Amino acid sequence: MDDAEDLYALLQVHAKASPEVIKKAYHTLMQKNHPDRGGNLQLAQRINHAYDILIDTERRKRYDLWREKIARQREMIRSEKEAFARKAKEEAEQVAALKAEPVELKKLEGSYQAPMLWGSHLLLADERGHRVLLMNLKGEVVWKYGKKQGQSLKKPHIALFTPEGHLLVTDTGQQQVLKLNLKKQTLWSYTYQQQSVQMRAMAQPSFATATAAGGILLTDSGHRAVFEIGPNHSIDWQFQGQLAFNLKWTHSLIRPEVFLPVSAFELEPGLFLVADQGNGRILLINRKGKLLWMYPEKKNETLAAVNFAYRLKSGNIWISSDKLIEVNPKGEVVWEYSKLSDVDIKQAYPLEDSRFLVDFSHLVKRGINQEIMQLDHTGKILFRHYYSQHRFI
Repeated sequence: MDDAEDLYALLQVHAKASPEVIKKAYHTLMQKNHPDRGGNLQLAQRINHAYDILIDTERRKRYDLWREKIARQREMIRSEKEAFARKAKEEAEQVAALKAEPVELKKLEGSYQAPMLWGSHLLLADERGHRVLLMNLKGEVVWKYGKKQGQSLKKPHIALFTPEGHLLVTDTGQQQVLKLNLKKQTLWSYTYQQQSVQMRAMAQPSFATATAAGGILLTDSGHRAVFEIGPNHSIDWQFQGQLAFNLKWTHSLIRPEVFLPVSAFELEPGLFLVADQGNGRILLINRKGKLLWMYPEKKNETLAAVNFAYRLKSGNIWISSDKLIEVNPKGEVVWEYSKLSDVDIKQAYPLEDSRFLVDFSHLVKRGINQEIMQLDHTGKILFRHYYSQHRFI
């Protein structure tokens, strides 16, 4: 007779059944299984054994305690088996993933094409995924940094190539700018280390580009300022919206109290192009804070939610928001791309053969996609890939 047999199940009663229910169930089973009526002798003996224990109050209590102990042991064994199977499955999946994962890019091929394109490799900051990616023009990720030990990033807003082929990452969430190589080594970093505790607390770096002097030009939305940082981490220049030589009425359109720089490029040493989201204007200023050019110049015109400004070889300026426009030095719009809907264009760059790149966030039905696409001069999409997806809860 099996000592581990469930006597309640054998009598087909609940574990909390009353003696009357147990007695009734016993008689019903014995009428069907008594040997005198052609029933199985061993089954009848098991039914009698179960009844003798469960109908006796003390023996039933001891059996219930023993039954609970057996149940706990069985549950423990089952849990251990499941955990072992789950671990084995995870290890097998990790091995399979490592085998399937392509070998990461070790060396950049080709040449500098644009701040986010080297040869055929695109450099992308996956802000919501807390990582930086290199993607080829087929949409395949060939290198990534972040979300691993020693590779901590938090909401990196922008990542651009330096002229030497290094990766300049504006890690907004961790208040730092990193210069990396493909070996994932940090070659240089700026963490506001020479500034006061109060200044570090306010820091919110949003856009960094390399300068000719070997440092960076940094926009900081927390400080509402543009900083030129030297190679030794010194602040060599800063601009917080206060123009010098305020001789024209148009200068009054730039209010320092709402100045909010979102992108900045050094066009040549001491000459800077700044996108000012707070005042809704694009500024060309020199190191002395003198305003050399502004768009738009009219008082009642501003750029809604401007994100970015970039000077072309022709001298015209590209400006992005929910659309992309090209403005000449006279302040005339000479070209526009506005075929996308529900988008926020983070950056855009021209390529050869009148092609161009657009890096943007796209509001979709269930969330936000971060996407990159290349187009020709007619606006025809040559490729379009999304590199990050954030779903709404």
